[in-house]
Amino acid sequence: MAGGSEMTGFLKTVLYTIKNAVGSRDTFLIFAIASLFYLVFYALPYENQIIVRIPTAVVDMDQTQRSRDFVNKILSAQTVDARLITPDYQEAKDLFARNEVDAIVVIGEEFSRDLERGEPVAVQVFSNGALPVKGRAVSSSLLTIVAEENTVEVVSRLVHKGLNPTVAKSMSQAAPTMVSQDLFNNVGGYGYYTVPLVAVVIVQAVMFFGIGIALGQWLDSKEKPAFITEAFKSKGGLLAVFTGFTLIAFFWGLFLETLGLTLLGMPTFMDASATVAALFAFALSVSSLAMLLTLLVGTYRYAPALVLASAPSVFLCGLVFPMENFAAWVIPFAWMIPTTPACQALVFASQEGASLSQIAHLVGASLLQFAVYGSLMLFVFSKRYQKQTSA
Repeated sequence: MAGGSEMTGFLKTVLYTIKNAVGSRDTFLIFAIASLFYLVFYALPYENQIIVRIPTAVVDMDQTQRSRDFVNKILSAQTVDARLITPDYQEAKDLFARNEVDAIVVIGEEFSRDLERGEPVAVQVFSNGALPVKGRAVSSSLLTIVAEENTVEVVSRLVHKGLNPTVAKSMSQAAPTMVSQDLFNNVGGYGYYTVPLVAVVIVQAVMFFGIGIALGQWLDSKEKPAFITEAFKSKGGLLAVFTGFTLIAFFWGLFLETLGLTLLGMPTFMDASATVAALFAFALSVSSLAMLLTLLVGTYRYAPALVLASAPSVFLCGLVFPMENFAAWVIPFAWMIPTTPACQALVFASQEGASLSQIAHLVGASLLQFAVYGSLMLFVFSKRYQKQTSA
């Protein structure tokens, strides 16, 4: 009977934690709405997926019919929004300096001459190093146009020298030697990649902030909620509170990975078992770290500072920038953050369809974080509890 009573008390504490965290006017917006709001808000800019219409200045220093024809081909590219066409490079550079264009395409003075001689044609693209995605998009379009221009010129010269036009045409239509195709992001869209990644970071930010506010207020209050007073009499009670917060984190992670990303048209839940396992391990690690930090400070006043971890988490997860290129001292710090293994595991499993065995090391990393942070949480709680009882 005692065991059944303890289990009933444990479950009641779990339910009271969820009820008081979600139902409180101070944390309702955080736990009940914030995750969905931020996911939708963040996904809106990526609705078109592909980068198009980049403000561009085109400098035609050749000023020949061929260079003008080439400019017209540039203007037909979806990625280019020509704000200026000029023979003066300095004029384009001034526009670039005023941030009115993000890229400059320069057609050199020898453009037509190089084509007529059968020499490779080079076209320069200058872009803002702080916005490399835009520069790469324009460069990619220009590579295709320049390659086509060179091919047409070579074929024309060969026909002029007596090559059968049919053979020449087949040469110009030969299949490329390399084909690049994303395995899960078949449209090459930025939304398909970044939104699922940031969804994990959103859950972490919500849990850090929400637990910091809710638990911090309960600890800081002179008149603590009755269920907290009762729960904090034992480690079992603390674990019940922890379980309540973990279930909230797991619910929102599961909700965003299923209904949230589905409504946004994102690929998700490609491997259900692996995704659920990664989500649960993440919920354990993020909740234990959030509770540990809150128990350490013992108040809600520092909770907003925990949100500051969100931005670094995006870049330290190893998906925005390859972890292999991190400074050596950064890597251990990155693996201390719950989103590092979780983002990788969930993108691989939910978006790319990796199996549980393929992400086992990442799920294991999340569980190791939980073991460390959970042990420290119990240690800090034990010291706090012993101090209170001795007083």
